[in-house]
Amino acid sequence: MSVAAALGRGAGWVVGLSLVLALTGCFAKVKELPALDKKPAFAPIPESSPDLLVGLAISGGGSRAATFAAGVLEALARVRVKDAGGERSVLEKVQYISSVSGGSLATGYFAARKPARSEPVLSPQGLSPAYERFFADYKAAMQEDFELPSAWRQLLYFRAFNPTKLAYSLAEVWDGRFFHGMTFSQLYERERAGDSPRIILNGTSYNTGRRFALTTLPAADFDYDFVGGLLQDLMRRSDRVTAEGKAIIQRNLEGARDQFLPMTFEQIGADHRALPLSLAVVSSASFPPVVGPVTYAIDGRPPYQHVGDGGLFDNLGTESLTTLFLKKIPRGSPKRGLIIVIDSAFPFDANAEVLAANPRGYQVFKRDPSRIVGIMEERANAYQLMLWDALRTEGVALPDFASLRVEVLQHTEPDWGTYRDLPEQCRGQFDPTVTTQAIKEAVSEIPTLFRISKCHGALMIKAAEKVVRAHRARIVEFLERPR
Repeated sequence: MSVAAALGRGAGWVVGLSLVLALTGCFAKVKELPALDKKPAFAPIPESSPDLLVGLAISGGGSRAATFAAGVLEALARVRVKDAGGERSVLEKVQYISSVSGGSLATGYFAARKPARSEPVLSPQGLSPAYERFFADYKAAMQEDFELPSAWRQLLYFRAFNPTKLAYSLAEVWDGRFFHGMTFSQLYERERAGDSPRIILNGTSYNTGRRFALTTLPAADFDYDFVGGLLQDLMRRSDRVTAEGKAIIQRNLEGARDQFLPMTFEQIGADHRALPLSLAVVSSASFPPVVGPVTYAIDGRPPYQHVGDGGLFDNLGTESLTTLFLKKIPRGSPKRGLIIVIDSAFPFDANAEVLAANPRGYQVFKRDPSRIVGIMEERANAYQLMLWDALRTEGVALPDFASLRVEVLQHTEPDWGTYRDLPEQCRGQFDPTVTTQAIKEAVSEIPTLFRISKCHGALMIKAAEKVVRAHRARIVEFLERPR
C-alpha cells in the first residue's frame, strides 16, 4: 500500500470518527421516571427541634464552593453550644441544607457519607475520631479533579459534543467515587433515621424559569403564599397608596406569585424514589451549553422537564430554604429560625482590574465563562437583599430579625496576615513580601471549575476556619438564647 493510500485511509478514519462523535450530540438523553401513584412520595418526618429551625444554604461555585463548604461544616462541627444541661456541636443543630451547583456536590456528599446519628460529633478534646476521619476524607474528596475523568468518559462512550451526556458522565464519576448508586429512597432512610439533615438540591426549570427543588420534602412544605401576605400587608397601609397604585401593585405581584414557589417532582406527578442522587446533584450543577441540562419525563413521554443550573438568580440556595422557614415560622409565633449562608460565589468585580487593562473583550469569558450569568446573579441578589431588609424593617410580610436570623459566611470576607499566614501548599506561589490585600485578591479570583489546585483548596479551607471564627459568637448567641 502506498504512503498516499495509507494517509488517505487514515484521514478517512479520522473524518469518520469525527462524524460519529459529532452525531452523538444529535441524540437526546431523557431520564425516565414513573408516574407518582400517591402524594407525597415520602412520608413526613417530625422535626427534631420544632421550636428552633436551623438550616444551611450553600452557594454555587464549582470545586471552590464544594471545598469551602466542607471547610465551613468542619469548623461549625467544632463549635460547642449549650444544650439541655450539656454541650452539643452546632452541626448537630442543623436540620436542613439547601444548595446550588458546586454546593450541591458538597451537600450530597455530606448527606450520603457523614457518620450516623449514633456517632458523637464531639469528644472532650475536639472532634470525635469518626468525625476527624470523615472531614479529612470530605475535604480531600471535594478537591479531586472531576473534569478530566468526565472528559474521558465522553470520548470512551462516544458522547463528545453532547452537553446533556456530559452531565451523565459527571454524574457517573461522582457516583463511582462518592454516592455508589444511592437513590432518593436511600437518602430518605438516612434522613428519617436522623443520620442526615433534610436536603434540598436546587435546579432551574428551563421550561418555566422557576426553581426546581430536588428533595424528599413534601411539596406542601414549600406552599407558602408570600405574595398573598405581602399584598395583605401593603393594602392595610392604604393611606400611603392611591387607588391606581394599589391596582398596579396587585397586578404586578399576582403575576409574580408562582415565581416565588419552587417546583418539585411531586408537583409534576413524577416518582423520583429510584432517582440516583448523583444525577440530582448534576442537575443542580450543570451549566449549559457546557454541561446539561438534564431532561426528565414521566415514562419517557412529553411533557419534558429540562432542569439545569440552580444558580440562576439565586446562587446562594437561600430562596427554597427561606420559603420553607416562612411556612414553618408564621409571624407572631414563638418559633425561631437561623439560616447560615455559606457563600463562595465568584465575586462580581474579582477580575475587574485585569479586564479593564485588556482590549479584547471576548477574553472576559476565557477568564470567567459564566460572566453573563454572574452579572444576573449579583444584581438579583442585591435587589433581593434590599427588598427583604426593607420589608423586615417595616414589619411587612416577613418575621422580624429576632425571629429569623440570616448569617452570611463569605469566602472573601476574612482578612489575611502576612506570608506566614498562608497555608504550606501556597508558600511557593506567593512572594515572601506578599501583602494582606494581595492574598485577599488571590482568594477572590479562584476560578469556578470542577477541579481546584492544592493551593487554592488550602486557601478555601483556611478561609472557612477564619470566617467561622469571626461569626462564632453571633451563631452561639442565637442558638443559646432562651426561648
